[in-house]
Amino acid sequence: MISANRFEITTRRPTMTKPSYLRWLLLCVAVCVLSGCAKRRAPNIDDFTWNTIGWERLYYWDGSRYQGSFDRTFDRDGPGTYIYPNGDRLVAIFRDGMVVGRATVLYADGKKYVGEFRKNRLTGKGTLFYANGDRFDGYFINARRVGRGIYTYAGGGQYNGEFNNDRMTGPGVLVYATGDRYQGDFVDGKPNGLGRMTFANGRTTLEGHWEDGEFAWPMRLRF
Repeated sequence: MISANRFEITTRRPTMTKPSYLRWLLLCVAVCVLSGCAKRRAPNIDDFTWNTIGWERLYYWDGSRYQGSFDRTFDRDGPGTYIYPNGDRLVAIFRDGMVVGRATVLYADGKKYVGEFRKNRLTGKGTLFYANGDRFDGYFINARRVGRGIYTYAGGGQYNGEFNNDRMTGPGVLVYATGDRYQGDFVDGKPNGLGRMTFANGRTTLEGHWEDGEFAWPMRLRF
């Protein structure tokens, strides 16, 4: 299951790392020596660009960090990578600290998400690639699969139907790798409720009530 909390990007201000501060201090001293600022005025922070100072990394109190472009108020601004404490990576374009449009999430466990973000949350239309080769195309709310979607299995077979709270629950169609086809109700990815199973030979059909993936009682049988 995909954790929704994992993709709430922190909005707290980052800390200034000691190496970055020392680089800035040494740079100021060097500029003073070369430009003779001691005889004129002290250099202003506006005299230097962030790239010159080398502040390309931000560190946050929750253990997350950011690598990329940001503005002088430390808001993420431009292309960058946000790294979560657990090692997941969000690659995106930022404006005023917020993800703009589509983004890519590289999970520490090998999964990959490519799709929309809204208000810094994994919400919208996208594709989730699993480490085992499976794939989901559809909609997400707070990193959970919802609504109509298509789940394709690496070993063959495909589910096309409803998702509820990240689970295959609701009406849908499941085509097995064997060619068998079930159309009806699902609960947690298994036939559950009214449905019809048509086997690959095209001549055998079981239609009736299903419980936990098993045919419980018939409404109609055809061979």
